[in-house]
Amino acid sequence: MAFCALISLFCFGKLSVSASVQTDFINQMKAPIIKVSRENHLYASVMMAQAMLESDCGQSELATQGNNYFGIKGSYDGQSVTMNTQEMTEKGKTVSTSAVFKKYPTLLESIEDNARILRNGTDDDPQLYSGTWTTNSLSASDAAMALSSTYATDMEYGDKLNHLINTYHLEKLDTSPSSTNINDKIAAEIKQQMSKPKPVAQTSEETVPSKITNRKIEIASQHVFQTKHSKQATRINLPIEHAIQK
Repeated sequence: MAFCALISLFCFGKLSVSASVQTDFINQMKAPIIKVSRENHLYASVMMAQAMLESDCGQSELATQGNNYFGIKGSYDGQSVTMNTQEMTEKGKTVSTSAVFKKYPTLLESIEDNARILRNGTDDDPQLYSGTWTTNSLSASDAAMALSSTYATDMEYGDKLNHLINTYHLEKLDTSPSSTNINDKIAAEIKQQMSKPKPVAQTSEETVPSKITNRKIEIASQHVFQTKHSKQATRINLPIEHAIQK
């Protein structure tokens, strides 16, 4: 689906562009990447690292000629560009080849298409990149590693993404008000459950309506009164000797 466009441009731990270019690129891409990643439940930091790595911070020929910031092969609305590139074989050997890559009208379509691929995978395996979803991974680091040997031919792809995330503190993009991840959801759910009022247990008195309770007491009092007077009345009508014995 994609390739590591920067095998020739990226030495592990260092991009080929200046610090100012890197900063300008991050500022340029930040808003649309945060928006798109939020809409698709992806990590903005991972997508930003991908864009930096694949396009050499927007300076690669594929980015400047095709608005393709993620090294995605194929065509987009019938538009494509052919580029010479270097890819890595299964045995870790780097080979030169040419390939057809998507050409986008703007960088936004490039970002949206990358998010669509991460969410929908391939026709053969729709779950291929499900490890990058915020609902399936506990951190951006885990999500980045899920792309190794799947999204790109470079077996160190995930490590390179994490290096960029750590070096440029891209994790801040994931903690912005407009982004969410699974840890935030878990914390929010726990807080919500803890804030719910606990049900108050009913006492035995509460299970019986007060009117019924009072009525029972009233009836019981009348019964005692009537019984007492009935016995007295009976004793009065008895012969004297029986009354004494009673």
